Amino acid sequence: MHVAGKIFLGLGLLITLVGVVLTIGGGSTLSDVGDWDVEEKSDFSGTAGVTTISFSEELIVMVSDDVRCDEFTFTMTNESGEDYVTIDCEEDGEKPFGWEDDPDGWYHMATISPWNYAAGEYTIESNEDYELVPMWEVLGEEIGEAVGGFFAAAGGVGTACCGIFFMILGGIFALVLKEPKKTQITGPGNFTTE
Repeated sequence: MHVAGKIFLGLGLLITLVGVVLTIGGGSTLSDVGDWDVEEKSDFSGTAGVTTISFSEELIVMVSDDVRCDEFTFTMTNESGEDYVTIDCEEDGEKPFGWEDDPDGWYHMATISPWNYAAGEYTIESNEDYELVPMWEVLGEEIGEAVGGFFAAAGGVGTACCGIFFMILGGIFALVLKEPKKTQITGPGNFTTE
C-alpha cells in the first residue's frame, strides 16, 4: 500500500472518531436542555402561609409536581391589594399548561412580571411551599446550552463526514497508487545506490 493511502486512511479514521465524540457530546447537551435544578437556581424559597419579599425582576413560581394545579393558590400583593398572578391549569386541573417543559419533579405554576408589579415590598400568600426563580437567568442558560449543544452536534457531524471523505480518498490512493519500485544503479568504483 502506498504511504499516501496509509496516511489518509489513518487521518480519516481519527477525524471520524473525533466527529463521533463531538456529535455524542452535543446530543447529550441537547438532551439536558430544560433539565435544571430548581432549588439551586431559586432566589427565594417560600413556605405555605404568608411571606414578605422584595420584588425587582421577573420570577417564575415553581411548585413540587405532587401539587394539583387547581388546588394551588398563590397571591402577591402590596398595600394597594392588587394581585396579578394567574395560574392556568389544563382542563382536568391536575397540571399547569406547558408542564411538559418543566424540570423533573417541578411545575411552573405562574410568572411574576415587572409589567404588572413595580419593584418593592410585597406579601405572598400560598397554600403550598414554592420556589421563586429568576426567569431570564434560567432562560439565558438554557438557550446557551441548547445553542452550544446544537453547534457541537452539527460540528461533530461535519467533522465525521470530513473524516469519511479522508478515508475514501485513502482507499482510492491505496488502490490506484503503486508502491515505487526500488531501482539499483551500479556505477564505476563498485558502489550501489538505491
